[in-house]
Formats: sequence, structure tokens, C-alpha cells
Amino acid sequence: MGMSIEMKQISPDKDLKSSIAMTLTLVSFSMLFAAMLLGYAVIRFNNPIWPPMGMNRVDLFLPTLSTVIIAFSSVSYILFERQSFREGPKNKLYLNLTILAGIGFMVAQFRFWNVLKLEGFYTSDGVFPSLIYGLTWTHAGHIVLALALLLWLFVKNGKMKSEEENLLWIKNTGKFWHFLGIVWLILYLSIFVF
Repeated sequence: MGMSIEMKQISPDKDLKSSIAMTLTLVSFSMLFAAMLLGYAVIRFNNPIWPPMGMNRVDLFLPTLSTVIIAFSSVSYILFERQSFREGPKNKLYLNLTILAGIGFMVAQFRFWNVLKLEGFYTSDGVFPSLIYGLTWTHAGHIVLALALLLWLFVKNGKMKSEEENLLWIKNTGKFWHFLGIVWLILYLSIFVF
């Protein structure tokens, strides 16, 4: 006895419009982060000694923990998407895990910023601390926006005008969330590892 899984479909017209809108949003955010990372690269590679001014490298524990948390949140959101497209928005377990991981990511970021302050890293201390704070604050601001979308999705999931609208929101919120995970990985490798 074979069991078939029916995948929910979105009309191509609505999917195209929402995909274009999300693509434009992600391109604009990409340009912001690319400009910031280019500024970082110019300063980084024009300094013979890095970190500059006798500063120590940042401890990797909290940035690595943040990376693990955001990777987990992407996996849990993928599972939520798959479940929603197969069965509908009945079960919110994976969405809940994504939201909790997103909050955990922000807690790790606040802890990281506190550790930086305890170690004497302030934005007024020069280029190196300013870059770390600027890049991580900008990313965190986008995470807060994405968490607001996830919370909105939690409240509205399954209660929208149509199932198709629900699936579009799930799909587009996922694109934004995964984009932020990729941006964090790039930031982690650029700022903390290399």
C-alpha cells in the first residue's frame, strides 16, 4: 500500500510577483552588506598588522555558537516549509524551534557585545571595534525584522485569506531567514576566522 504525499501548489502568477518582490528586497540588503564588507576588506588588507593598534583577536566561542544556532534555525525552517507544503499549517513545532533559535541567536549576540565591552572594545576605540560592532549590529537589526516576520507568521499561520497566501508568506519569510544565515556565515568567516 503506497502512500502518496500531495504537495500544495502556488499559482505561478502570484508566486512570480512575490518572488520578484522578495528578490528585490534581498538584492538591496545584499548591496548593503556587500558595501560594508568591501569597506572592511579595504581597511583589513591595507593594514600590515591585523587586528590593528595592538588589539587582540576576538574570542571565537560566541561567534561560533551564533553560527551553530543560526544554522540550526535554517534547518528547522526548512523542515517547517516542507511540512507546511505537504500537510498544511497544522503543526508549528519547527516554526517554534526556528523562532527560539532566532531568539537564542540574539541572546548570543547581546552576550558577545557585553564581552567585547568587558574586554575594552568600544566603537570609539578605532576602526577594528567599529567594524565589528557595525557589521554585527546591522545584521542583528535584520534578524530582529526577520523574527518579527516569524512571529507574525506564527500568529497568522493557517488563518490567512487562502492557503495559497499562507504558503507564499512561508516561502518568502524562509528566503529572508536563509539569506540572513548566509550573511552571518560570511560575516563569521570574514571578521572572526580570517
